[in-house]
Amino acid sequence: MNATHRPPRPQSDVTFLDQRGVRITGCWFDASGERFAVRELERVWEAPGPPDPVAVNAVRVTALMLVLGGLATPFVDRRGWLGLGVVIMVTLLIAAVTLRVRRRPRQIWAHYRGMSVPLFGSADPLWFNQVYRALSRALRVDGDGAT
Repeated sequence: MNATHRPPRPQSDVTFLDQRGVRITGCWFDASGERFAVRELERVWEAPGPPDPVAVNAVRVTALMLVLGGLATPFVDRRGWLGLGVVIMVTLLIAAVTLRVRRRPRQIWAHYRGMSVPLFGSADPLWFNQVYRALSRALRVDGDGAT
């Protein structure tokens, strides 16, 4: 055998990504303490994750204040309306700032053993794209029948 040419490594031994608690090989997708067989992942897609809970709760408080203001209309004087307006403005401002500052996470989903399951999520777009590309490469290798 020529020393400059090594036999090809089996595709199951190829590691596509191994950083920050995520490991993607030709056989396995490991993330967040969960392990999925790449061969069994079907119809992989990306989707937006849940909105930030601070923003959601701020909107809920705003809605509650509007309902309470509507119910208390006959009993509220000018100071009450002013206070209610301040509370509504503050909660809307909190929601707007939170949505602007905190990015909504993106998630990778797939059909796995007959169920739709979230595989991975991150609010960091660069890291998310690295993981998604590595998983795509692993799926392509598996799809070629090389595993």
